[in-house]
Amino acid sequence: MINVSTILPQIFNGIQLGVLMALLATGLSLIFGMIGIVNFAHGAFYMLGAYAVWSLMQLFSFSGNFWVGLIIAFLIMALLGVIMERGLLHRMYGRPVVYQILITMGLLLVIEQGVGMVYGTQINPLPVPPALRKEVSLGLFNYPLYYLVTMILGLIVMFAVWFFIERSSLGAIIRACAEDSETAGTLGVNTDRIFTFSFGLGTALAGLGGGLHAPMLGGLQHTMGGQITLACFIVVIVGGMGNIRGAMIAGILLGVVRGLVSLFWAPASDFVMYVVMGLILIFRPQGLLGKKV
Repeated sequence: MINVSTILPQIFNGIQLGVLMALLATGLSLIFGMIGIVNFAHGAFYMLGAYAVWSLMQLFSFSGNFWVGLIIAFLIMALLGVIMERGLLHRMYGRPVVYQILITMGLLLVIEQGVGMVYGTQINPLPVPPALRKEVSLGLFNYPLYYLVTMILGLIVMFAVWFFIERSSLGAIIRACAEDSETAGTLGVNTDRIFTFSFGLGTALAGLGGGLHAPMLGGLQHTMGGQITLACFIVVIVGGMGNIRGAMIAGILLGVVRGLVSLFWAPASDFVMYVVMGLILIFRPQGLLGKKV
């Protein structure tokens, strides 16, 4: 029987999943909005972040190693993003978008196969931190503490990124480069460094999302990056290409819709995301908060 005590947990599950999708989509929107790169390799950094946390947990044996691993993985993914942008994607600026798609899609496949060779194709379990393996009472129902913590942490990180981009002086420079990089360059801004920083931040957010999400999946697989990439693009399209605030809202909205639909008809939980995207493209092609071009 469906009642309030069964609907509310699904709403929370939807918000929690939506926050994680929005976290990944925020990084994707940052890369597209600031640099204009359609990054199909974004899911690869999500997967690498999860494997980095798993590897660091195997290396560290003290309590709290998950959180230390998560912070280090965030920094590692930022560094990998910087190397990838400088060494490969920097050459794609100004070229037709098909080159970006082919390069980033190829990069995703190369990284997946590389991880498969190093870690194997079997499932590697990443457990929930021991201190968070319990449930907390939220009034009408109990809810897993880890899910609640990741939801709150994801919201904090997304708000921090939005505040940084919209309210800080460096964020203003980043937005100026996104609007008109040539004019910003003539005013003395090193646009190459700004683009590299933006790409590194976007990939770091993907790695953070992978590390947070992995304990909920039951295990890590080298193909998990490709599976999440499509969901990220759906969130970005619904929110508005390149709009960070739109990605946040769209991720949470799609997560809640998916959670409610799974309660009534589980097989349609993924399908409903495509339906929402289709309706948005029909009635508002620029997305919820996107601008008409």
